[in-house]
Amino acid sequence: MTRKTISLVALLAAALSFYCPNTSAKPSKESASQSDVFSLGAKIPSDFMRGFDASTVDFLEENGAAYYDESGQKQDVFKILKSHGVNWVRLRIWHDSSKNDEAGDNCLERTIRMAKRIKSHGMNFLLDFHYSDTWADPGKQMRPSAWDDASTIEELAERVHDYTKEILLALKSTDCSPDMVQLGNEINQGFCTTLSDGSPSLIPVSSWDNNYEGNKNLAALLTAASSAVREVDPGIERMVHLASANVNGWTDLSWWFDRIDFDDYEFIGLSWYPFENHGTLADLRSNLSNLKSGYRKEVLVVETSWPWTFDKSGKDGWSNYVWCDKGVDAVSRLVDTKNSALKNLSVTKWKGKKCIDASVENQAVVLAAVMEATEMAGGCGVFYWGGDWICDTAGKVGNNWENQALFDLDGKCLPSMRVFHP
Repeated sequence: MTRKTISLVALLAAALSFYCPNTSAKPSKESASQSDVFSLGAKIPSDFMRGFDASTVDFLEENGAAYYDESGQKQDVFKILKSHGVNWVRLRIWHDSSKNDEAGDNCLERTIRMAKRIKSHGMNFLLDFHYSDTWADPGKQMRPSAWDDASTIEELAERVHDYTKEILLALKSTDCSPDMVQLGNEINQGFCTTLSDGSPSLIPVSSWDNNYEGNKNLAALLTAASSAVREVDPGIERMVHLASANVNGWTDLSWWFDRIDFDDYEFIGLSWYPFENHGTLADLRSNLSNLKSGYRKEVLVVETSWPWTFDKSGKDGWSNYVWCDKGVDAVSRLVDTKNSALKNLSVTKWKGKKCIDASVENQAVVLAAVMEATEMAGGCGVFYWGGDWICDTAGKVGNNWENQALFDLDGKCLPSMRVFHP
């Protein structure tokens, strides 16, 4: 899932936003039944990974943003997370973030600062290597520009190995080593598949089209990354991360793992968003169960989210990535007859069509439903993506995700975060 703020999407949303209902512009007043909704996650086992991606925190704070607890008191965001039951925090890292102007600037220095805060609050730390200077996702996997001159798979694998080891040694030297690393981000097509400008690479590194040479080269890069982790600290666990996908009605991801000859990792992580073409919630549950039994790995959802409002949010002038049309799409995806949390889901109407409402309560229900589906499949955890991505007070940092944060427009923690409580 790419979080790059695409101007075309923003412009289209802005042009159409006046059609959207004015739903949940502010968090609604809590009732007794709503309180029950916010505690839906309590039935999930206490050792379940209750994760939160906090990759943008340091960048936003640098630009004036602040976080507040539910009573309105300013607090360290990691203290807020810890007090709400979050036990894992995920951070992404880019190779050379100075090569782009994307929000987050996820360089090593920021990563170290945030990792220290995570550790100081007693939470586990997941490091997400993008192996790129910018966002890596199923649609694009561009090499770092510093690696463009690598002309053989051996050279490229050496770059991957040495960089992975360099980052982990730097974190280890400051006593904030990750407990787990992702060997790439949403690598359905592989990683480092193109040059840094998106132009074709002479080295095939792809899982698509069942290209034998590309499959073999991708396995070589994954092996190089995994070996580097083992060399620094064999206790750090490793994850392969794919995005869920519905391709011609087929959501099973076993084709990928059958195709790539690589087994030196412990976890399979999936992204699943109800507003993307990722199949139904029942598909996710089935996929997780099949991957766990078929490949004998731990499985989890490492990215998911839902908005608490459809209204234009924040002071940055950007329209939301998810609004009413995505709520219509979600009706056919938030489906699982075995999922008890879904019975609490509120449905409204938009242009005569059923639409999953954007509300604080529905945000809690969706998170609880994904947790329940994952746990039913034998999965070990769920991470919420973009929960930190609020607007800074001055509106200096533009983004189209703040309506999906677990904080309101003023940075105040929403009751939906209580779902993390065991």
